[in-house]
Amino acid sequence: MSERIQIEEAKKRSGLCQQHIEYLCSTKKWDAEEKDGQLWINVNSDPLLALEEVIDNTIDSKTLKGIPVRKLDEAFRRLGTIKEFEKFVWYSAQEGRNLPSALSLFVAMHEGITKRSFQRWCAKYKDQGLLGLVDQRGIGVFISQTISPGAFELFKSMYLTQQRLSIKTCWQNIDFINRDEVRGWKVPPLQFMYRLVKNRIPLPVQILHREGLAAYEAKCAPYIQVDPDSVEPGRVWVGDHGQFNCWIRHRGKWIRPWLTAWQDMRSRAIVGWHISSSPNQTTILLAMKRGIEEHGPPDSAKIDNGRDYDSECWTGTTKVRRRAFLKAGYIDEQMVAGIYAMLDIGVSFSIKYHPQSKPIERFFDTLDCQFTKTVPTYCGKDTERKPDYLNDLLKNQKAIKKAYDLVGFAQAVGRYIEAYSAAAHSGVGMNGRSPAEVLATRQSRRCLSEGVLDLLMRVWSGELTVGKNGVRFKKIWYGQYNTDLILHQGRKVRVAYDPDDLRQLYIYDATTLRLITIAEQNQLVRYGAAVSEESLREAMHQKSRAVKIARQFRDSRLTANMDLTDLAVKAMQEASEKSEQPAAPTLRPVRTPLDDQVAEHKRRETVKAVKKAAGAESIETVLDIDLSLLKRERKYVDLDFMDE
Repeated sequence: MSERIQIEEAKKRSGLCQQHIEYLCSTKKWDAEEKDGQLWINVNSDPLLALEEVIDNTIDSKTLKGIPVRKLDEAFRRLGTIKEFEKFVWYSAQEGRNLPSALSLFVAMHEGITKRSFQRWCAKYKDQGLLGLVDQRGIGVFISQTISPGAFELFKSMYLTQQRLSIKTCWQNIDFINRDEVRGWKVPPLQFMYRLVKNRIPLPVQILHREGLAAYEAKCAPYIQVDPDSVEPGRVWVGDHGQFNCWIRHRGKWIRPWLTAWQDMRSRAIVGWHISSSPNQTTILLAMKRGIEEHGPPDSAKIDNGRDYDSECWTGTTKVRRRAFLKAGYIDEQMVAGIYAMLDIGVSFSIKYHPQSKPIERFFDTLDCQFTKTVPTYCGKDTERKPDYLNDLLKNQKAIKKAYDLVGFAQAVGRYIEAYSAAAHSGVGMNGRSPAEVLATRQSRRCLSEGVLDLLMRVWSGELTVGKNGVRFKKIWYGQYNTDLILHQGRKVRVAYDPDDLRQLYIYDATTLRLITIAEQNQLVRYGAAVSEESLREAMHQKSRAVKIARQFRDSRLTANMDLTDLAVKAMQEASEKSEQPAAPTLRPVRTPLDDQVAEHKRRETVKAVKKAAGAESIETVLDIDLSLLKRERKYVDLDFMDE
């Protein structure tokens, strides 16, 4: 015989009011009979009546307050179905049936319930309790009637901070303040606050206040959509460093190599690249040189804010001095004559800590997915994605022997970049074409005079001052007895050097960038060491020659019969009577400062080599003969377009 309970017990178990229970009994929805003036209800009439313990533990009385009876009744029915399913799963397990098959069978036994809807009920009940089973349609008015405006404003002031307090903590705080200070606020239960936050506080607002501006810009802020056809292929290059997520062998130890790359913004082609153990301004030079040799220089470059791309070698001044110029309201063009300026390349810097502003970052991710993950020593982007076997693999002698070295790895990367440039892309503006095909559609290409690229693609210094012992660069002195430097003592110069050979420097005038001389390292004498008489005589001879050259700079015979005092006064009077006329503006063709100096560089290098070979370094005058045949010519890449 089925158990029957009275209305008071039914109210406790179901959480429904007496009026609603009487309505269910009168409409025969619940099995009930009247005895001695009392209404007795069959517990099998509804699953809720058999869940006394569950209802008491899962339902807060505040949750029921204010919820429409119709929605509450439906929520309880869904809860009863969930509890019935839990028992069904237990019996199914006893019969050897797994959870998916039990779910399918249970749904088939209940008409009007789909498998997807029932799974959604279970997920919401697990996350929000009974409130998750309430039908939220038309809940907007209900929300506004559930929490007082003052309580919600205080909640937002606690929740919307970068301390990232949880919803539960903020809810506990406002609930305590309401009771402690007797504010009289309406404060909903915790389960309802989760829904309230989702509906009333927009996601962008939450991210901005809780995660910061950078997270907001990355996840929610609108971005500028660039028309790809507005940029001609080959005009704009983007440069950056990227570290590979794999290990290779270099000089007897494991390293993670770096890629320095320049990418054409429009075509996405990698125009220049270099693999190294550590990125620096030299690797940028080598990557840029490779790109210019094959594709010609770009019109502008978009670079990173790092010190390598923003170094004095490239911009002609340090970041501190450039900021000082901007603060003062002007920029001295002579002070920013770096490689970018000498190549007439416009420069724009990417936004700090904003990788989305550099399209090349997308290539680095593609490179990682398509190439780096195929390397046996792949280490993952972070510790969570690091393979468990990696540490043991790096200690394995067989793996050490088979591992890539720097040269072999660079060759493998080169093959991948060739395949990447030839593969069809489906991005915006690509229309299924490969980067190489898009790059080939450009209408024009810039080119350099023959030999200029080798002169420019050196490491350039900032301004240096010529001293008594020559020029001091990287704590090394150059050109101690160089006769060309003697007459430039106290003047500003700039030097350039081959990063693979610091034995000599190419010294230029800081303003005109005209080649002054090629200076070698000074010879240092160890303190207390014996000096041969021949070396001492040579040093004294060099010193005397320097004094002689300085004296010969002025011909005293030209002013022997002049009254210099009277001449100076007359010259000053004449200068004061003349009005200054503004100089006519000069035309500045787009060219590099070293275009007409290639022959002079070759002549000086050849003369120096001949004098050194003949042991005649001290000879000042050299016969004016063609010495170019004594030195092998370098082969340069022709950057002009072919007519064919």
